[in-house]
Amino acid sequence: MKKIFSFLMLAALLIVACEKETTKEYQSTLKPEKSSVEFGKAGGTETIPFQILNAKGGNVTATENADWIEAEVDFNSELIITVDANTGEAREDVITLNYEYAKGVNIIVKQKSAETPDYDVEFVANRFEGVYEDGGNYFIILSNCGVKADTNPRPNGTYYFLDMYGSASSNSESPILPNGVYKYDTTNSKANLTISEESSWYGIIDSDGEYAVAKSFKEVTATVNNGKFEAIIEFTSGELHRVTFEGELLAVINYYRSTFYEDVEFAVTGAEITASLYGDSYEVGQQNWFIEAKTGDEVFMVEVFNASTDKCDGLYQMLVPDSSNYANTYIPGMVNNGLIGTWYAKVTDGKISGDAWAPICEGAIRLSTAGNTLTIEYGCKDDWGNDITGSVSGNVTIKDMRE
Repeated sequence: MKKIFSFLMLAALLIVACEKETTKEYQSTLKPEKSSVEFGKAGGTETIPFQILNAKGGNVTATENADWIEAEVDFNSELIITVDANTGEAREDVITLNYEYAKGVNIIVKQKSAETPDYDVEFVANRFEGVYEDGGNYFIILSNCGVKADTNPRPNGTYYFLDMYGSASSNSESPILPNGVYKYDTTNSKANLTISEESSWYGIIDSDGEYAVAKSFKEVTATVNNGKFEAIIEFTSGELHRVTFEGELLAVINYYRSTFYEDVEFAVTGAEITASLYGDSYEVGQQNWFIEAKTGDEVFMVEVFNASTDKCDGLYQMLVPDSSNYANTYIPGMVNNGLIGTWYAKVTDGKISGDAWAPICEGAIRLSTAGNTLTIEYGCKDDWGNDITGSVSGNVTIKDMRE
């Protein structure tokens, strides 16, 4: 009987031990600046800084599994990764940062194959913008910081301008650069799947907004395949660049994209707000309200539809294109001889110049009035997918603009 009792006690202790192991609560957190790094075929060394949040003492260590990777932790603040030259296929492995009081963190290490061409510059664009003209002309701009509303470059920007010709778009409002392999054309024939020389170039803009570098191309091959863009560019100097972008390859008319690169959150009070009633100006059986809130250098614009001629209160979702149901919807941010619809923008020298703005094109907006105060609450996104969230409140003036 004692043996059975002892066995049961041992089993219970094992169960408790397992439960403690699986429910361990860590007191610290490892936070590296990058979760992955990629090396060229020649290998090399790269340093990834990291933080220990709520450190408890002791040292951080690094564990690598592959013999072509060497990892070292320096001063409990940097991970130093050294990779051997590659003589074979592209490869990938993981380094784990370890700390007694924190959950381990994996860093993915990638290396290109031995057959990868050598490039002087590999540029991963975070903005792909363009202007479309009827007949299949796509003027494409790839950059690190986007263009202004007039398509001019911004200070401290790197830009590749490509005047490309493909098949005509069947959607004039949202033309997408067609798939295909485009070749540089010094004759400027504007033929299908060509890149015209006369309007294609490369530039680096300094902090004053002036060109610090401007170069023409010698050869360009651009490959477009279902949302993936790659251009191999040779300059007249012999320098070779590889430019890539992955995402929506959109070129547009009368439409400007958000200038923001990250989420925007605000909590604004004391705004001057005007709510203008235009009646059933769209002839859709709903009252059209345009609300504009201003404070400091910020401007918030909301254009909504509801059934009331007294106030603009309500919860609004974005108007679906081609929908006949306008009730409790807002018009997304668009351009037509000025900004229309719903926007967040900043003023420069007293004007909305397009240096900082975001068309609102997804999510919900709530308008609510208490006395003379109107509050606008945003749970939205811009057209790059950044979250535009927060609230704006202030005294409201209602204007009846009906004829």
